[in-house]
Amino acid sequence: MAHASKGRVARPVSAGVLAAALLAACGGDILALLQIVTPLAGSWNDSAFEERINFLTPTPDEQVFQSQLNVTAEVGSASGVCGAPVNDVVAVEGTLDNGQLSLRRPGAPAPCLEGRFVDLRRFDAVANGAIPARSYFNSRVDVRMATGLWVSDSGQLKLKFNGPSSVDNLPGGEPQPATGCDVSNSAAKVNFTGTMTGFNTTTLARPAIAELRNPVGNALLFSAVEFVDGDTLTLRNTLGQSLTLTRQTDPASTTCPV
Repeated sequence: MAHASKGRVARPVSAGVLAAALLAACGGDILALLQIVTPLAGSWNDSAFEERINFLTPTPDEQVFQSQLNVTAEVGSASGVCGAPVNDVVAVEGTLDNGQLSLRRPGAPAPCLEGRFVDLRRFDAVANGAIPARSYFNSRVDVRMATGLWVSDSGQLKLKFNGPSSVDNLPGGEPQPATGCDVSNSAAKVNFTGTMTGFNTTTLARPAIAELRNPVGNALLFSAVEFVDGDTLTLRNTLGQSLTLTRQTDPASTTCPV
């Protein structure tokens, strides 16, 4: 499976930078300037559960490192999206480029399904021929917290999570345990524990962990942990400083103290 290059500088954008980008865009698509890594696992369904997309490749663990991907998927449709028979699915392939998805039947000259992921659990498809514009939703976010290491811009802070793998969207989803350790000093790793909530479908707040604490003594280590996208976290340290962490590969298979 060939993947497009990552080509990513994944950082939350300040108001000043965003304003400058807006001026530079002169009315163009500003979203193209903001990199996003979208976890694709799970089933993406329309509100009536009559249309669905299931991504087959790349694997969920590969998806969370890339903003540009070659993908394969299956489309099921009551209205014939991509020529899908009723009560059956059809194979499609295509690309995901910074949140913009384009899918086509193998060998077809033109896309049969196109659109943009507007957040971690919503994909807006544009009209295509007789098929009207519509939205697909995922009931969970495949956060894959244990995949790789989460490393600050300076490289001084490194976190290893043991989980969770996914979180159900709210309201209605059950919070999941979030455990792992601070491995900034490999000779003195510090365990942490917390609780992760899913994407809030009412407020549109991203998956988050209110606090991460050391289970020994309950000392606060980090707060306001936010899952910005598939390879970006933001948090506050005990000094109240905001930090951005990027997901990096972990060839050493880092573990936490038992």
